[in-house]
Amino acid sequence: MELFERMAELNRQNSPFAVATVVKTEGSVPGKVGFKILVEKNGQTCGTVGGGALEKKTIQECLHRISNGASGLQEYILTEKADKTGKKRDAEIIPMMCEGKVTIFYDIKPAAASVYLFGGGHVGYALSFFLARLDLHVILIDNREEFANPVQNPHAHDIICRDYLEYSGEFNPPDNSYAVIMTHGHNFDYQILKTLLQRKLTLKYIGVIASRSKAHQLKAKLKTDLGEKFDLSRVFIPIGLDIGGDSETEIALSVAAEIQAVRHNRDIPHLADNIS
Repeated sequence: MELFERMAELNRQNSPFAVATVVKTEGSVPGKVGFKILVEKNGQTCGTVGGGALEKKTIQECLHRISNGASGLQEYILTEKADKTGKKRDAEIIPMMCEGKVTIFYDIKPAAASVYLFGGGHVGYALSFFLARLDLHVILIDNREEFANPVQNPHAHDIICRDYLEYSGEFNPPDNSYAVIMTHGHNFDYQILKTLLQRKLTLKYIGVIASRSKAHQLKAKLKTDLGEKFDLSRVFIPIGLDIGGDSETEIALSVAAEIQAVRHNRDIPHLADNIS
């Protein structure tokens, strides 16, 4: 049970890990079918596939696969014999006295892409509902205690109650994360947006909720403050796709659809395309 509890905790933390499971054995081997070992990105382990050189190799393979995200099967031949001509092309030899074969399945659980959602109001609440179901890790930031809590916003994976400008100036998102700005004040929205751009973070998407009028004003102010040649290719103002409807749920659905389109490199019309 300890291994599965650790898996659940790592999922909550959005931390990548690998689980290696013995799925087939032949001859004399240290482990049995069903033996498992969980390996975290820092090398910490839980469980076993039998110990010895096989386990050491399995841990190394887990760490390698965590880095490239590749799940899959691998067969190992456990032998100390010098003659290895009978070895299968895709099998690996591990020097052990056992004289058997073990097939291990490596199941890799990468970290989900993170979405930093600035603002936990009605649209933010609805958006976090959709994003959490798209296998995205939702981090909600709000400067109001009445919104920055799991009762008001139960769909967010992490909730941070902080001053918007302080947080936007300090946080370090993983590469290719997403940022959505929909606070309760236009000035908050602009200052967060400006800070993210000035820091030149490797965000894949920065979206700001806005009317057409507000979108024009924000882009004009950005050009004044940051310069005409500043790269705004990752900025989407107004946010979302033109799918119709103006309720908070419909707006949230259009934003989630836009993030999904950017995530999968789909070339489709965006509401932001109509704003110069």
